[in-house]
Amino acid sequence: MNNKVAASPPSRLAFSVFAALAVAVLIGTRAASAAAPASTPSAQMTFGTATQVRLRNGVIVASQPASYLPIVGIQVFVPAGLAQQPANKGGVAGLTAALVLHTPVDGKMTLLQTVAASGGSISYTLDPADTRYYLECSPEAFSRLLHALRVALTHPDLSQLATQRAAALARADALTRNPLEAAYAMVRQVRYRGTGFAQPDHGSSLSLSTLSAGDVNAFVASSMRGNGTIVALEGAVTQAMVDGTSQEFQGLPSSSPAPVPTPAGVGRQHQVIAHRDIAAPWVAIAYAAPTQYSPDFATMLVIEAMLGSGGDVHALNYESDELTPTDFVGAYYQYEATPGSMIVFLGGEDQNLDQSVRDLTLGIARLRGAALQSSFIDEAKKKAVGDYYLSVTRLDDLGWLLGRAAASPEGVAFENNVPQRIMSVTGGDIQRVARRYLQNETIAIVLPQSAGQ
Repeated sequence: MNNKVAASPPSRLAFSVFAALAVAVLIGTRAASAAAPASTPSAQMTFGTATQVRLRNGVIVASQPASYLPIVGIQVFVPAGLAQQPANKGGVAGLTAALVLHTPVDGKMTLLQTVAASGGSISYTLDPADTRYYLECSPEAFSRLLHALRVALTHPDLSQLATQRAAALARADALTRNPLEAAYAMVRQVRYRGTGFAQPDHGSSLSLSTLSAGDVNAFVASSMRGNGTIVALEGAVTQAMVDGTSQEFQGLPSSSPAPVPTPAGVGRQHQVIAHRDIAAPWVAIAYAAPTQYSPDFATMLVIEAMLGSGGDVHALNYESDELTPTDFVGAYYQYEATPGSMIVFLGGEDQNLDQSVRDLTLGIARLRGAALQSSFIDEAKKKAVGDYYLSVTRLDDLGWLLGRAAASPEGVAFENNVPQRIMSVTGGDIQRVARRYLQNETIAIVLPQSAGQ
């Protein structure tokens, strides 16, 4: 991780303005001073025309040209995410991704250095279901740099293993001191037990210390497959680039990656506690939630808006060129994991944490059991649509959404269909989905440690 300033997480005010109104309505009280939610984009907005092609080996190449842009953005989704890690090999996904960036591809220059020398940038993100590599460059450098990335993906330089493992150990140690990450990790340990996603993003000191070159090779061999690999192109894209991308990835084996273990369902309430060197306690309360391709996805996005969204699905993902947030309050819908999770983070500067927890509990009960005001539902739907559009503010975001859409049963049309589905959500849908998913919560509590702990 470098020293680049992190993208600012949503402010407490952005969370609290709508959440104050939401909690008041959900628990049946008035919110005399709560401001109305800000105006949101219309559900009639659409993303640009997109196309996709599936190669014989299963690779999907999707493109969404924007001729007014002078650069090309390439998102490469490799089915080598946190969930694909063997349960006893936590950290191998992040270690492999770091090795890819530091693999020599142009003489003595690494992929990272080669891209930078060409005026571009490259980074990786660890997702539950895949590792994403984002390459941004000029059209002139596109073919050469995409080839360099593909070569590094299939043959990462293992001579850098010791160096990158030491860096991963340092990152893992730093993340354990972050109360948000600690709470999120405890939730994952309970809700994703038996899968690689139950492990911290960079693994533990124990798992990292045992990872070998053989482990990395085995992970690469199991994940570099056609089925599950997606390349999404945005910006100054031409048909020649689409054809070149197809040629670049047509050599991957056509077999599918090994299936990801399914975690056991959470059939009862869980509570886990940890202590950290922090000034005030944090609480994460997690519930089951549908995945992004579920018929219930749009309804849960509206419920997230009602609870007060703290940020988008990327907010707590590890990115190689961003700093991990330390101040996140509100609902976090992790729909890229299977099963999904709805997690509400409370604490930090909250001077009345107990009351906030009680309000949330009452609000969840109201969602499950009572009819909601139609005006409140309408405002929540508008906010959910706005959050959906505002989660895509950069070229890499567009590539992420295009790739996720291309992987859906609907194909690239998915990205424009979601807002319409949000606006079609009814009060009955909200009650049904809340009753199905918002139960058997997992509560993770991070407390200030006392002297000697």
